[in-house]
Amino acid sequence: MWLTFLPNERVADKNFLFENSPPRKHKLRQVVDVVFGVHDDRAVELGSRIKQLEGRLNRSRAELAAATAFVAEQDGETATDPQTRQDAERQLASITAQLEELDQRAHAATTFAEELRQTHRRAAEEARTASAVLRDRETQLARMLPLRAQYADDLLRLGMLAQARQLFDPLRVRTCPACLNPLSGSPHVIDGHCSMCDRALPETLDLTLGAATDNTISAQAEQLDVAAEIRSTKARLKEITTYIEELDASLSSARQRAQTAGLEEPRAAKALDEATSPTVSTFLVARDELHRRKEVATRQIDQSNTASKLQEGLAKRAGLVNRQEANLGQLREELAQLGDATQDRNEVLRQISTRFGRLLAEWHYPTLSRAHVANDLTPFVRGEPYQVASSGARTLITLAWQLAVFETPFETGASHPGFLMIDSPEKNLGHGTGRDALIADAVSTDDFYRHLTQWLARHGNGAQVIVADNSPPELIEDRVIVRFSRDETEPPYGLIDDETG
Repeated sequence: MWLTFLPNERVADKNFLFENSPPRKHKLRQVVDVVFGVHDDRAVELGSRIKQLEGRLNRSRAELAAATAFVAEQDGETATDPQTRQDAERQLASITAQLEELDQRAHAATTFAEELRQTHRRAAEEARTASAVLRDRETQLARMLPLRAQYADDLLRLGMLAQARQLFDPLRVRTCPACLNPLSGSPHVIDGHCSMCDRALPETLDLTLGAATDNTISAQAEQLDVAAEIRSTKARLKEITTYIEELDASLSSARQRAQTAGLEEPRAAKALDEATSPTVSTFLVARDELHRRKEVATRQIDQSNTASKLQEGLAKRAGLVNRQEANLGQLREELAQLGDATQDRNEVLRQISTRFGRLLAEWHYPTLSRAHVANDLTPFVRGEPYQVASSGARTLITLAWQLAVFETPFETGASHPGFLMIDSPEKNLGHGTGRDALIADAVSTDDFYRHLTQWLARHGNGAQVIVADNSPPELIEDRVIVRFSRDETEPPYGLIDDETG
C-alpha cells in the first residue's frame, strides 16, 4: 500500500520510511525488493541449505572413508566371495551328516556294554540314595540333641519349683517375715490399719491374706500341680532319648552303606570304561577331527556374514554420499539459475537513485548535490538524510522518492501494480500556514505536474496516477476529474457524500 499511496501525513514527514517503527520499515524494504525482484530470501535459503548439506556431505565422506579402510583391514573382499561362502556351507552340512553317522556307528559298536551301563546306573543311584539317608539321619540327630537338653533343663526347673513350695507357702502368712517366729494370729485390720505394718488401709480393702478358704487353696494347688508336670516332662524326655539312641545306633550302618555304595559306583564306571574304551577311542579321534573341521567351516561362514554386513553398510554409506552429492548439485544449479534470473539489488538502487536525483533537478531543487537513495532506501540530499532538510525540501524529497520507486519498476516491467495516489503534493509549498518560503519561491509546482504529464504520455503509458490537490495549477486544468465544493448546498460535497452526517 505504501508504494501506491502517499497520504498527506506522510508528505514531508520525518518518519516517511517509518523509522519510528522498525518492523514496518523492514517490511517496506522487503516489499520494494519483491517489487523489483531482488529479494534474496530464496537465495539465502538456498545458501543455508547448501552449507548444511556440504557439512553433512563432508561427514558422510569421512565416515565412508573410515568404513572402507576398516573393511580393507578385515580382508572383507576375500570373506565376501560368494564361492567361499557356498563351499563353507556345503562343508558344514557334510560334517554334520558325518557326525550323525559316527554317533550311530559308535552306539551300535558299544551295545555289548549295555549290561555294564545298567550296573553303573544302579550303583550311582544306590550311592545317591545311601548318601541322602545318611544326611537325613545326621540332620535329625543334630536337631534332637538340643531338644533333649531343653527338656532336661525344664525338668530341673520343675524340681526346683517343687522344693520352693515346700519352703514357702504362697497362700498363707503364718511366720513373721522379720524374726521368723510363728504368728499368734493371721494378719487382720485393726481400726482401719494393718495389724503387721500399722499402715492405714482403704475401707474397701478386705485383708484376708491369712484366711483363704480351702476351696481357693485347692484351686491354686490344681493350677500349680508340679508333680504332674514333672511326670509329663520325664515321659517326653524318655521318648526323645530313646529316639536319639536309635538314630545314633543306625548311623554307623548308614554310614557304612553309603561308603560301600560310594566305592561301588567308581568301580562300575571303571569297568564300563575298560570295556568300551578300545572301541570308543577310535570314534573319539574321528569325532574330534570332525568338530575341528566344523569349527573352521562355522568360523568361515561367520566371517562371511560379518563381511557381507560390512559391505552392505559400505553400500548404504556410498549411496548416501551419492544422494547428497546429487542434491547438492541440484541446489547449486538452482542457486545459479536464481542468480541469473534476478537483477542485482545494487543496480536497482542505482536506477532509483538516478531517477530520484533527476526528478529533483527537473523540479529545480535549490543547491542540489549528492542526491541518492541509500541501501536502506533512505533518501539523501547534499550528503545528509532527508530528516535534516526543511519542510518544503522534505516535500520535494518524499515526492521524488515516491515517483522514483513508482516509475522505475513500471518502466522495467517489475511487479508494481502501476497505480499511485498522492495527497497534497503542494504541502509546505503553496499558500497558507506552514509554507516554506525559501523552497516555495525557488520551486514551481508546475514542474511536478509537467513531469507527470510527460511521463504518463511517454514511458508511463498504461499507468494511473491520482493526485488530490486543493489548488492545482492551470497547466492540468483539462485533467481535473472532479472538484469537491465542501459546501452542503453545492454537490458534490466531498469524496464521501454523507460525510456531513
